[in-house]
Amino acid sequence: MEGGRIVDARNGNGEGAGARNPSATPGGWEKRPLGTVVASAVDGARTLLRQHVELAKIEAKEAASVRAAGAGMMAAAGVAAMYALGFIAAAGAAALALVLPTWAAILIVAILLLAVGGVLVLAGRRTIRTAPPPVERTRATVKEDARWARQQIAR
Repeated sequence: MEGGRIVDARNGNGEGAGARNPSATPGGWEKRPLGTVVASAVDGARTLLRQHVELAKIEAKEAASVRAAGAGMMAAAGVAAMYALGFIAAAGAAALALVLPTWAAILIVAILLLAVGGVLVLAGRRTIRTAPPPVERTRATVKEDARWARQQIAR
């Protein structure tokens, strides 16, 4: 601070480093030293890299949560199928045993329960397969950043 006024340490005039200064150059813009420009570019690249890493982490968490939901459905399907196999099989087999031999009644009930379990497994598998790839957005933004950098270098 200088006499109650905040002074920018970069050029001492209270304005930003890229501020207009008519005496600096014919265009009115101050020239920044090459070291400052390189340091700024390196800092920008670091920040960009950190943001890409953070985006990749977020995408991985989102994809993992979708896959976990599908796996949870499959596990629940397995548990439900096992309990169902016990209770429904006993009741269905007992009912069918009235008109068929006992072994045939039990076999028919078991086949029906396996079909229900198979449908639940297929539903869980479909949920897992439809989850988006974890780094799709990151890959797209990295390509976009590379295009932008090439355009900046070409200027």
